[in-house]
Amino acid sequence: MARTNAVWGIDIGQCALKAMRCKPGASPDEVEIDKYDYIEYPKLLSQADADPDELVRGALEQFLSRNELRGDAVSISVPGQAGLSRFFKPPPVDAKTLPDIVKYEVKQQIPFPIEDVIWDWQQLGGTIVEGRTMDAEIGLFAMKREAVFRALQPFDNAEIEVDYIQLSPLAIFNVVCHDILDEIPDMEDYDPENPPESMVVMSMGTDTTDLIISNGVKLWLRNIPIGGNHFTKQLSREMKLTHAKAEHLKRNARQAEDPQSVFRAMRPVFSDLVNEVQRSLTFFESMDKSATISKIALIGNAAKLPGLRQFLGKQLEIEIAKVSDFDKLTGDDVKTQASFSENLLSFAPAYGLCLQGLKKGHVKTNLLPGEIITERIIRAKKPWVLASVSFIMFGLLLGFFFKEQAYAVVRPEAAVNSIAWTDAERKVDQVAGDSSRRKQADDQLKEKMAKLNRLSVELTSSLKVRTPWIELMSAIYQSLPKDARLDKEAIDPEDVPFLDREEIYIKSIESKFFKEIEEWYTENKPKFDSQFEDSVDKSAASATDDVKKEASKAGAGKEEELKGNGWVIEIQGYHFHNSEKMVNAQKSGRAFLINAFLKKFFEEIEFPGKENAVEGGGKYKFEDFGIFLPTIVSNFDYFETTIDYSNGEDGVQKSEEVSRYDFVIQMAWTPRTPAERFAAMTKRKEEEAKMAEAAAEAAAKAAEQNKAGA
Repeated sequence: MARTNAVWGIDIGQCALKAMRCKPGASPDEVEIDKYDYIEYPKLLSQADADPDELVRGALEQFLSRNELRGDAVSISVPGQAGLSRFFKPPPVDAKTLPDIVKYEVKQQIPFPIEDVIWDWQQLGGTIVEGRTMDAEIGLFAMKREAVFRALQPFDNAEIEVDYIQLSPLAIFNVVCHDILDEIPDMEDYDPENPPESMVVMSMGTDTTDLIISNGVKLWLRNIPIGGNHFTKQLSREMKLTHAKAEHLKRNARQAEDPQSVFRAMRPVFSDLVNEVQRSLTFFESMDKSATISKIALIGNAAKLPGLRQFLGKQLEIEIAKVSDFDKLTGDDVKTQASFSENLLSFAPAYGLCLQGLKKGHVKTNLLPGEIITERIIRAKKPWVLASVSFIMFGLLLGFFFKEQAYAVVRPEAAVNSIAWTDAERKVDQVAGDSSRRKQADDQLKEKMAKLNRLSVELTSSLKVRTPWIELMSAIYQSLPKDARLDKEAIDPEDVPFLDREEIYIKSIESKFFKEIEEWYTENKPKFDSQFEDSVDKSAASATDDVKKEASKAGAGKEEELKGNGWVIEIQGYHFHNSEKMVNAQKSGRAFLINAFLKKFFEEIEFPGKENAVEGGGKYKFEDFGIFLPTIVSNFDYFETTIDYSNGEDGVQKSEEVSRYDFVIQMAWTPRTPAERFAAMTKRKEEEAKMAEAAAEAAAKAAEQNKAGA
């Protein structure tokens, strides 16, 4: 049967079975209840003369006789004291390695052999910063394997297939986050040093009380061994009553003949409960110095004990919030029924189970054994596997049939359209031979073309006057950034805005001849040396260490290179790579100019021709070519302007507001012939090789000294 989108949450308590069926509500935050059941046992499961297995079996039989579960998911709870919860804060680690750290912590935190427990974990809070998980807390939740199967046994006997097993306090935590807390902070705005106020939720059961402390992000749990039955036992001892009469008197204490005597009899249990709660709060505050507790909420039928709220509020001096309804739980047909509204506070665990089953819960852990999940997956896939095998067999038979049909056509003795197969093969051989001859002719033409290209390179390389200037333009062009997104025609600015384009626009390239180029060198050398330092512009810090190192090398010892006559090349340009995001990240203005354009002047460029002293082709650095000290001599503040353009599809005139950044770069150029730049490149590589060899020898010598010293 196909699954519905409804979930049954079933909570087997000590005094009653509580169940509710929920489905998604009208809005994403709402959950609608359309069925419920409340079955009280004849006796408490913890009473000495009670048979818990028989009582639970009878309650489930009664539940199934009144409700249909087929097609619905089923989620059950187990008491908090049956499980184990641990919390730890992992160091900032790669989010992908977090599960490995959790597995390690499980072995450290859980005091049982790992194969004897069923466990799951939940990340509480935390953000991802550059791929690392920061300020997170991990909750580990585990149960002994035998306890899990013991909790599943009544449902297996009743043939109820369980989909989720959850600790009762975690189910209540789902309700706290979804329906009780006024506001849960967004993790991006969450400040671990100044967190929002926390709320204490006391879920009072028959024998124990679950204490849940949370601010919607962080979580802390404790189980207190005091519940509603302790008040009944105290009354029974003090007033010499039967258990049934003591229970009735406890629930109706205000209508008793002497209410004061009833409260005096129960006062020791009140005091014990307050002491346990106070100890828990003190311990929690000692663990989390920044946490503050604003109020306490009581849930569970035992929370309706007369005088309990007033006593807790007075002794603990904390506001006691009253929970009278679940605002995000809709379904008036159920909520208005007397049995449901009377026991509303005891339905919190079942409500939390439904939230998890509907994927609306804060906690997503599931203690259902993995082997059961695997068995169900296999069982669900069996029909599909059989269908797939059938289709494969059918496909194989169909393929065999068509192959037989095809083979019948291509047999040597067969004929197609009155043409024998052997004749067709002979014709194919003729066409293949003709193709081979044409390919040989084409290869000969390609070889002639290569010779002409080599000849053209040799002829053009002798143009000593024009060629250096052409090569200079080529070098500058190779240094300009290329935005791969614009490697096609008619790019719409709405698809790639001007403020996001990694482009630099050149307004002009001017040149000036100096008889004594060292005049320019003396004036601009300090500017060149300092342009990558933070003191000039904080954005210069974005230049990589390699760029700074290469710039330092390029500016050192160039006095001899820059003597006599030479040229100063001035480049004026601008760019629009100045969006607010880029400004905040220091990737705009001068920073973009340095990283996208200026650093290319310390890298290699390529010239056509062979790498030798005649042609001067291959890869060279700018200094080999004769270009030195590329310097930002002036730059200007951003100014706002408008770019008008026409939409290519409908011709509508549009405009874009942009922030423009202008600059002027100057550099010295002493033109070199192919032979000169080849010699400079060879010398530079030899010096680099010697420096690398010297560094290796120094490192080896240092290693030997360290070894001898050890």
